[in-house]
Amino acid sequence: MLEKFVDREYELKILDKRYNAKKPEFLVIYGRRRVGKTELIKKFFEKKKHLYFLGDLRKEEQILKTFSEIVRLSAKKDYLKFDTWDDLFGYTKDSAEKEQIIVVFDEVGYINKANRAWYSILQRHWDEHLKNTKIFLILCGSSVSMMKKEVLGYGSPLYGRRTGQIELKPLDYKNVKEFFPRSNEKTRIEFYSVLGGIPSYLKEFDEKKDVFENIEKRVLRPDEFLYKEPVFILLEELREPTTYFSILTAVSQGANKYNEISQNSYVEPNKLSKYLSVLLNLGIVSKTTPVTERKEFRRNTLYSINDNLFNFWFKYVYPHKSLIEGGETKPLIHLIKSDFDSYTASAFEDVCRQALRNMSIKKDFPFSLQKIGRWWHKEDEIDIIALNEDEKIILFGECKWSKKQIGMKIVKELERKSEKVEWKKRRKEYFIFFSRNGFQKETVNYAKENKNIYLFDLHDISRTFQ
Repeated sequence: MLEKFVDREYELKILDKRYNAKKPEFLVIYGRRRVGKTELIKKFFEKKKHLYFLGDLRKEEQILKTFSEIVRLSAKKDYLKFDTWDDLFGYTKDSAEKEQIIVVFDEVGYINKANRAWYSILQRHWDEHLKNTKIFLILCGSSVSMMKKEVLGYGSPLYGRRTGQIELKPLDYKNVKEFFPRSNEKTRIEFYSVLGGIPSYLKEFDEKKDVFENIEKRVLRPDEFLYKEPVFILLEELREPTTYFSILTAVSQGANKYNEISQNSYVEPNKLSKYLSVLLNLGIVSKTTPVTERKEFRRNTLYSINDNLFNFWFKYVYPHKSLIEGGETKPLIHLIKSDFDSYTASAFEDVCRQALRNMSIKKDFPFSLQKIGRWWHKEDEIDIIALNEDEKIILFGECKWSKKQIGMKIVKELERKSEKVEWKKRRKEYFIFFSRNGFQKETVNYAKENKNIYLFDLHDISRTFQ
């Protein structure tokens, strides 16, 4: 039985469009573990002729034996055995010459480990036979570094053979509602701040419990999979995990600039760029420059952890493993509770940027937004700046995950900072404020008097994702 399938409409449309074109296809689908690749593929091929092969860590002979059984059951033949990969690919060629068939090799890295010539064998069969059949071939893998190097990379035997690729990303915040339909927006944002958009993580939290009880039961217990998940993923992807752990810990604790990361992780500046490049390539870390600047310089670049579970884990779990494994989680829960609003604020900013993007797409504004990002200069920071280059429109935004309502002091402070942003002398300026707990009456009246000011509370934010 398939697990609950959420979103992925865009990717399914791509796959169905290619399938309906009835041309030979060689697609590569990759993305980090548990992002939903297998569920996407199974949703795509249900009710279609297909063969699905899942690689594992067994020996080649055992893998071939299992694959033989899969084909035997599919073809309803009493006896069918593949002693070599040539036998298997020969069978798929014969099948794909007769009718359109989807053939999936999932976790191809494991298959290639069993036989280091596997990619070369596949390349030979594709070049000689398969590309002239009705096959819809999909290679899928969870090790992003391996897929980019061994399957997609220039040095791969398969380079130049693929007809397309899909890198599956985590779900957006709008999909979180489908996992927690009975929760209010505050709770969903709190859950999202810990779990991000990975479907398997979202399934772990119980919406009948608050975020702290879920953290205690699902993250801070050594026998729970979320407790070990970041470790398993990093060990699969990286050769020197210790150094990467130090870097990710530093970033999670607030070291966002290059020199700060170097100092706090104890990695020399001339070596840090290599490690950051790997983390960026894996999508674990992201880097940002002020949205109004056209060139990227190290001095104006900020780094952040791109995955909310990783961010939470390196901020709270990894530094306190001794407490957790000693069964003393109460002091840690107290620490998390006291710090949680501050921690959730950055995830709230992310949600607000996604909401703004949705509003622009749905044309909820009288103008479109071409670029959405952040801005900072020296001591001044602005949570959101959105631009329309063609119409010379700039939108300044502030996001407050605070128990207090937004008052005029915050409004005037954003107006002050906006004057320092260098971007087009003749421009139309707008302001938007996102608040967890609404707005003071004076602020509401001020927005009514000024048509260039927008106010959004959690209810308004929720509507943008409908």
